Amino acid sequence: MNVPIEDIAVIVLELNQINLTSALISECSKNNIVIFSCDSSHIPCGIYTPFNQHSRFTQTANSQIKWDAVFKNRIWQKIVKQKICNQAKIIKKYSFANYSGLKGTYDRVQSGDKTNCEAFAAKIYWEGIFENFQRNKDSDIRNSALNYGYTIVRGAVARSLASSGFITCFGIHHSNDLNAFNLVDDIIEPFRPFVDDIVIDIFKNSKTNKELLKEHKQQLLSVLSIDCIFNDKNSNILTAVNQTSESFIIASKELNPDKLLLPEFKTV
Repeated sequence: MNVPIEDIAVIVLELNQINLTSALISECSKNNIVIFSCDSSHIPCGIYTPFNQHSRFTQTANSQIKWDAVFKNRIWQKIVKQKICNQAKIIKKYSFANYSGLKGTYDRVQSGDKTNCEAFAAKIYWEGIFENFQRNKDSDIRNSALNYGYTIVRGAVARSLASSGFITCFGIHHSNDLNAFNLVDDIIEPFRPFVDDIVIDIFKNSKTNKELLKEHKQQLLSVLSIDCIFNDKNSNILTAVNQTSESFIIASKELNPDKLLLPEFKTV
């Protein structure tokens, strides 16, 4: 099957036997394509992203350097609120328990999320959508599925932010000195529930699976094309990722958090 290179956003290399030429990698970079490498378990473990492709790279970077605490706190408040909003819509979609608890937590998010409503909402959320689940338990196949999907979205967000001129190691809330993608890990938060939705669907009738099957990975790879609402219009996740980055350029330039636009989970 032949696919025009300009139609490709992400390439996942699942087999260790795959070889890529430098010319192909360069061409992928020119076309703003993210490349993932996988470990022996076929889970993405490395990422190659293009950089410095935006015509306003210096302008965007200078705006980023000028972020003050007030701006960052209000941006983080907006990100956390949208994440919790999307989590609540997942709970409502499947008629899980604790919708009112999440809604109440959403209403209490302060600037900078000083009271850590994000963590409180996460506890309510995970207890609501999965039985006997611990988010960091490696032996739980549901965590493998979540991590696979999050990695795909993380790559798309990294691709978009870098190509928009942002310096991805400088985050809004995340600030790990060993993390080159702190900003990516900030912006991805409202997108995570879209992956959760796919994982819920995968395991609702197959809770005994011990490994991620090929069809499961195909479902997770489709996350970038699933529907969402963005700026009150129908969109898809990949488009929303790019539009989030574009709106963030404006928000940064004007130091106006209200200019940042984020995806909304689409309910039937």
